[in-house]
Amino acid sequence: MISRRTSGLRNLLLLQLIILLVRECRSLRSVIIRVPEVVKSGDSVTLSCDYDLEQAALYTIKWYRNHEEFYRFVPKESPPSKAFSVPFINVDVSKSGPTTVTLRGVRRELTGKYACEVSADAPLFHTEIMAAHMTVAELPNGGVDLNVQPPKAEIGKRVTADCTSPGSDPAANITWFINSEKVNHQTRNVRLYPTRIETDSALGLHSAKSKLEITVDKTHFGNKNNIAIRCEGNVFSLWKRTADAFVQGDTPQLAPFMEPTSSQSHTGNNPRLRNKSSKFSAFPQEFLVILCVLLLKS
Repeated sequence: MISRRTSGLRNLLLLQLIILLVRECRSLRSVIIRVPEVVKSGDSVTLSCDYDLEQAALYTIKWYRNHEEFYRFVPKESPPSKAFSVPFINVDVSKSGPTTVTLRGVRRELTGKYACEVSADAPLFHTEIMAAHMTVAELPNGGVDLNVQPPKAEIGKRVTADCTSPGSDPAANITWFINSEKVNHQTRNVRLYPTRIETDSALGLHSAKSKLEITVDKTHFGNKNNIAIRCEGNVFSLWKRTADAFVQGDTPQLAPFMEPTSSQSHTGNNPRLRNKSSKFSAFPQEFLVILCVLLLKS
């Protein structure tokens, strides 16, 4: 008798366990977090967290930055939304709810990992958490600066180009183009130096400096008499600036022909000119002889 009761109790517990497992599997699915990869400093940003509770009720939604909670939504509380005091985080509660949270005027100090934690209601309180990284970028103020020397070059000579981006966080990426073709370390007759990053410790901004050296050959000119050099700076997809310069071809010229200055040089190699010169030079002497004869007869 006792054995039958024990067996029946065991079967009942097993059945309840199976039911709990089924409910557990069906209570929370497909948690998806959507966080922008990069945003501009000063912008407002909305983070979203989508989930499927199946037939279970929502217990709470919690948002974290680097493991520090800054927003919570609890449907059973009044009001359901609550923002916590975290440095540099300004939650717009009026635009936040069970699936989204909006941050106003984000700063670059808020770069980090953001996580959404979803919990189903009793009795299981099944919890899932998903995270994603967001970068808050401080964009450069102004464009890139390009300096190319010399402005004219012959084939076989070297041309040096320097490109500098204004301070930003993170530093800008610099890309080079020669005659509209992107430059890399395999580009023929071109030396691409490693980019240098200079940091302003007071502002926490980083300036990128890149250098390019070209050994000029005839392929650089093509059908034109100049080389087009472009420097492009970008910070993710938020900021892009370009600067252009042109190097003119400097083809060596032949020395100018200098005409001889002496009358002998003009006439010595040309018999016709020499004869004409002799006639003109002889004319005054014959005239004088005739004039003398006429005077004597008179």
